[in-house]
Amino acid sequence: MAKRRNRKHGIIDGLEPSLKAAVEQMLLSGSTYSEIVDFLKENGVCISVASVCRYAQAFNTNLETLAIAQENFTRMLDAMEKYPNLDTTEAIIRLASQNMFTALANTSEEDWQDVSIDKLMRETNGLIRAAAYKKRIEIQNQEAVETGLDAVQAIVFQAMAKERPDLYQEVNKFLAAKKREGLTKE
Repeated sequence: MAKRRNRKHGIIDGLEPSLKAAVEQMLLSGSTYSEIVDFLKENGVCISVASVCRYAQAFNTNLETLAIAQENFTRMLDAMEKYPNLDTTEAIIRLASQNMFTALANTSEEDWQDVSIDKLMRETNGLIRAAAYKKRIEIQNQEAVETGLDAVQAIVFQAMAKERPDLYQEVNKFLAAKKREGLTKE
């Protein structure tokens, strides 16, 4: 079962927003914990250096998490710029796969000893199923597009064959060539 995290109720968390922002700015600018304690004392808040330290640790962890999320988002946008036909799902799968491979490459032998084989197999099967599902949907969508194109082609070709047989031959050759090239998929 997932571990529930309680909301923080530290002194700094309960400060008015402008004072809390000032403390966070001091942390970002490299002020010492003692300087922050003195600043808060000047503003009527009594707090220990240990409390400032605990808040700073949580604050820095949040900043690190945000930086990683921002980096991942930037990498996803870069991938989508590089491959304009790439959909967001595919970009997310590529990014997650890259991060997973990096994590796997950095896993030590001792860490592998602690991993349950059952859990590893379940997670692996989940990834395989997700990839297979995505591929199946792509195939179904392609089949639906081809079926729709074939239906429209039949209607247009019937009318064209009766009224403009020369144009019918030309269009039929053009579409057959494009179908072979795979350009009907967009």
